[in-house]
Amino acid sequence: MEGLTSKTMAFSFAILVVYGLLRAVYTIWWRPKSLEKQLRQQGIRGTHCKLMYGDMKALKLSFKETQSKPMTLNHSIVPRVIPFFHQMFQNYGKISMSWIFTGPRVMIVDPELIRMILADKNGQFQKPPLNPLVDLLTLGLSTLEGEQWAKRRKLITPAFHFEKLMGMLPAFSMSCCNLIERWKNWVGPQGTYELDVMPEFQNVTGDVISRAAFGSSYEEGKKVFELQKEQAVLVIEASRAIYLPGFRFVPTVKNRRRYHIDNEIKAMLRSMIHRKKQAMKNGDSGYNDDLLGLLLQLTEEIDNEMRIEDLIEECKLFYFAGQETTANLLTWTMILLSMNPKWQDKAREEVLQICGKKIPDLEAINHLKIVSTSPHDLAQSLFSKIVLYFSEQKIGKHG
Repeated sequence: MEGLTSKTMAFSFAILVVYGLLRAVYTIWWRPKSLEKQLRQQGIRGTHCKLMYGDMKALKLSFKETQSKPMTLNHSIVPRVIPFFHQMFQNYGKISMSWIFTGPRVMIVDPELIRMILADKNGQFQKPPLNPLVDLLTLGLSTLEGEQWAKRRKLITPAFHFEKLMGMLPAFSMSCCNLIERWKNWVGPQGTYELDVMPEFQNVTGDVISRAAFGSSYEEGKKVFELQKEQAVLVIEASRAIYLPGFRFVPTVKNRRRYHIDNEIKAMLRSMIHRKKQAMKNGDSGYNDDLLGLLLQLTEEIDNEMRIEDLIEECKLFYFAGQETTANLLTWTMILLSMNPKWQDKAREEVLQICGKKIPDLEAINHLKIVSTSPHDLAQSLFSKIVLYFSEQKIGKHG
């Protein structure tokens, strides 16, 4: 009897091993080769599938090589920012194929095809599946699909209307004034000072977001910002590695830190939300003078369709998306202004003419044409450089 049991267990184990091997062969070799064949049959050119890592090594190497060289002062930033993709477009055309680990990535720079993908209403193109650890960074609007996305977007859009944002102008002004004052002190009597503006803009945008998002809870907001900033580094690091199912539950040093930060951020935001809700019940004035208050007010007006957890995730997303993009835009604006001194002179002359030595208020800002136009033009000129990722549910036909 024992011998029969042992044979049964050995047979079962052998079946599991064979299944595991077949599954590994399917995932690592057969499926990628099958997908590559289907894509090439449609005339899509690109690199060949390499076992396990795909083009990850080439991608990292091209970025490392590019970053090791000084940047030329021109508007062509694509070879600098996404050198591997740029080389792919040069070698294989507007539609090309590369590999991220064992998954094919079809890269498209054809405007008409991009327009068709963005206009898709059938759910064929969805956000790609991510490492589950990325969920620790945010589960806000950017991660939703279809009807859920449309509903949430409609829900929170009123909080970002122009008149609402203009009510936060004093908070923006305070952060910017502190930045300018700090720069003035650094310049000193010698009249010059070499400064790396990128960290400065990262700090000031974080400061602005903290004031705009949490108002009177500004100091707590700054703490949330610092934690979210650390979380972004940890999560991005995890997203670049091969994810093994269940690895997020392994209590490594970094995993424990990721979950600790997530719990701390949620606890702080939950506490601030509770205080805001209490202020609303008490009828206190000024409870809705920040983003968190506006979102709470909106949820109360529409029968609490957003849960506390949803509010927390939207606040986390506001930090992650708003801070980095705004800091990048401001830094690039400074670079282009440095390359074009005449526009510096025009902008400076306009500010002095309209504002004099006063701090710009809402009325003055509305009259600043050159100053307000420059960032808008820059944002439009940089739009074509943005990389958007979509996951196609099944291979369709090109052409």
